[in-house]
Amino acid sequence: MGMTRLVEFGTAEPGVFMRTSWILAAKTAFTYPFKIRVKHFSVADAEALITRIRKRNVFARHSWENNFYLEKIRALANKTIIEVYRPGQPDDFADEARKAAALFENLAILSCTVLSKRQLLRDLGIASRPAEEVEFVAGSGDYFLRAKTKLAVKPKGLPVTDRFDRRFRRYGFVDLFDFCISKHGLAERVTASIHWLTESRLETRLEASIVKTAIALETLLIFSETESLARSLSERAAFILSPVPDRRHCISKIIRRFYEARSGVVHGSRDKARLVSSELLEIVDRLITMLNLTVSANAKAWTSQEALRDWCEAERWGAPSTSIVTPYPDSFLRKALERFSTHKRAPKN
Repeated sequence: MGMTRLVEFGTAEPGVFMRTSWILAAKTAFTYPFKIRVKHFSVADAEALITRIRKRNVFARHSWENNFYLEKIRALANKTIIEVYRPGQPDDFADEARKAAALFENLAILSCTVLSKRQLLRDLGIASRPAEEVEFVAGSGDYFLRAKTKLAVKPKGLPVTDRFDRRFRRYGFVDLFDFCISKHGLAERVTASIHWLTESRLETRLEASIVKTAIALETLLIFSETESLARSLSERAAFILSPVPDRRHCISKIIRRFYEARSGVVHGSRDKARLVSSELLEIVDRLITMLNLTVSANAKAWTSQEALRDWCEAERWGAPSTSIVTPYPDSFLRKALERFSTHKRAPKN
């Protein structure tokens, strides 16, 4: 399917960048408007591409180059691959296509914040000690012995299914991708926030995840080094995510609680460190995902960081704005806030 002329991408046949993905696991093909296709690349696909390359490219028919290129194509077989279609020759688009593939994987991870982080790491085979570990202990005089083997976790990958595809489109991730590769005044800021949040989602240590998530939030919504982090972030996140006073109050409380926990991690405060929890991190990760989606969906209203900052300042003193576009279902935010209420009532260990 991916090896034929792709008329849906234009009248001229585009070039293609192909890369295996350890993040994704696809059984069929899914095509997105930004000219990316995710698919399982079968042995038949590999052989079809080899046949096409041999017919078209004289250099690929030479013995030494033939071997090199054909082995690379065969190495793609029986794996999930990302195909990025762009006009021109490899030197024209390979670097941009490589970045586009990485961005798609990052957004795929964030689109799965509806899953627990534990499930995400399990699917990706990520553990604090990813390699196989063998342990042997001999006591004094070798009278007593102990031994064990901890096997490496085998990755399954995030399943790219119809359900994944519907969520990716319905929650606004297609538009978020387009926003990140645009020349918009906030595109670099949003892309950097996505990068840090993805790093947090893939991090096995809770304390390190707290810090990376905090950087993701600050990268998105802090515009000056002199700003108060907890106050500015809690207010701006609340204003952007909801016009409803009760929800704004809850969002502000979540961010303030998170920054107390972050302070405990960074500054070693025992009292504040007690607030650190994987549940609080999960909730904040979802809120930051929603913030990035909302910023991209309102690109015309917030054309720069100055415009976004001014809008947030106006929200402090005026009536809540009702003109902001929310690209995801209301249940995404509602469930996150309900989760925080349950988290607050949970007994402390």
